[in-house]
Amino acid sequence: MPQLDALRFFAVLGVLVSHYWIPKDLVWFFADMDWGWMGVQLFFVLSGFLISGILFDSRQVVENTTISPFFLVRQFYIRRFLRIFPIYYLVIVISLLLNIEPARQIWVWLVSYAANIYVAVFNTWIGAFSHFWSLAVEEQFYLIWPCLIIFLPRKWIPVTLLFTVALAPVYRFRVYQIHRYDVNPFDFKPGTFTLANFDSLGIGALLAYAWRTNLSREIVQKYLTKIILPVGLFLYITTLALYHYRLKPSAFFTLNDFALSLIFSWLVGAAGIGFKGAVGKILTFPIFSYLGKISYGIYVYHYLVPIFSVPVMRAINTSFPVPGVLHFIVSGLFTVLLASISWSLFELPINKLKQHFKYFTPPEKALAQTSQL
Repeated sequence: MPQLDALRFFAVLGVLVSHYWIPKDLVWFFADMDWGWMGVQLFFVLSGFLISGILFDSRQVVENTTISPFFLVRQFYIRRFLRIFPIYYLVIVISLLLNIEPARQIWVWLVSYAANIYVAVFNTWIGAFSHFWSLAVEEQFYLIWPCLIIFLPRKWIPVTLLFTVALAPVYRFRVYQIHRYDVNPFDFKPGTFTLANFDSLGIGALLAYAWRTNLSREIVQKYLTKIILPVGLFLYITTLALYHYRLKPSAFFTLNDFALSLIFSWLVGAAGIGFKGAVGKILTFPIFSYLGKISYGIYVYHYLVPIFSVPVMRAINTSFPVPGVLHFIVSGLFTVLLASISWSLFELPINKLKQHFKYFTPPEKALAQTSQL
């Protein structure tokens, strides 16, 4: 599904726009959008879709062969470790050595992948590590999801996925009742808690499940186009308008992420099958595909880059407003360069180790490996 790489690029582009630029000279509808938050929600839908797809396929292998489910779960965790941990902990170590605030004050929360809990509980952002909240959500998702998908009775899975999706709006509605007097859509810190993002992850998982039913992917996409996409667009536009005019802001905080997830499920499904025409060419454009491939590095590094890029530009007598369009261009290029170097010299060599931990090993070899656990 090569077009999904380009979706990753556009997701991280939204984050860069939100953190480097923050365009305010747009009509209210676009100015009120939190492009970074939208990008993260797209990442979550993608993650729910792809990770759940891997786990559903793994479950099928377990049911049809003698491969142990514990072996496949082990492979899953090792492969996730190789992809995610290295640059995450590299950034933390470097930040501690350079005393980048507030790394030394919150290092326990960072190394334990609990940054989102810190932000939600203490109702405060954490400087250059504020974006780590979404990485913490992903990691907590990885911890519980294999157990649900691999070990639950098959008949319980659809109900469990629907229940998971429903939890998030209920949670967001409740916390808004507590924080509504001092909350705006760009500063909804309780939204960083894992439960608040289960609809995005769960809807991605539902799409992966639907792709593995008796319905063809094209039929599933037809339903998404005719039902899910219009409902998502209506909910999104309505809740955004209700917030902007302060008519019913609780509807925004309760349902806006859910609406985005519906829209993005259509987008992910269409890109998974493959867009045709001009959109298909854009989503298979080699530069976008490459930037999508290194998007994890772009995301991890981007909030720390201005700590160095802005002083460098000032040192050469070139200053610019932060945030602003020139800051977006300069720091964005610095971030892409750093992520590209990181991918080539650090991440890719580690990633290649995943070939030693394949999911679908021949049964006799899998049994031999699991017997050594």
